[in-house]
Amino acid sequence: MNSLTSCEREVVMALAEGLSNKDVGRRLNLSEGTVKVHLHNLYGKLGVKNRTALTVLAFTKFARVRTPDFKKAEPEFA
Repeated sequence: MNSLTSCEREVVMALAEGLSNKDVGRRLNLSEGTVKVHLHNLYGKLGVKNRTALTVLAFTKFARVRTPDFKKAEPEFA
């Protein structure tokens, strides 16, 4: 994950929230086509085949960074 650009990281995090390509583009002020290009590049860089695998990878890698002590983490429910 260290090899990602800041924009690619933002795309991954938005994708992990369950946003569609269109909504990711709106949030990041990118066209839907640009989001698709970023996703294609991310799949290659991270060795995943689809957005589901990318999301799982994001949760496993970024969860360690965001919440190092899982015992203290409070679950969030919508």
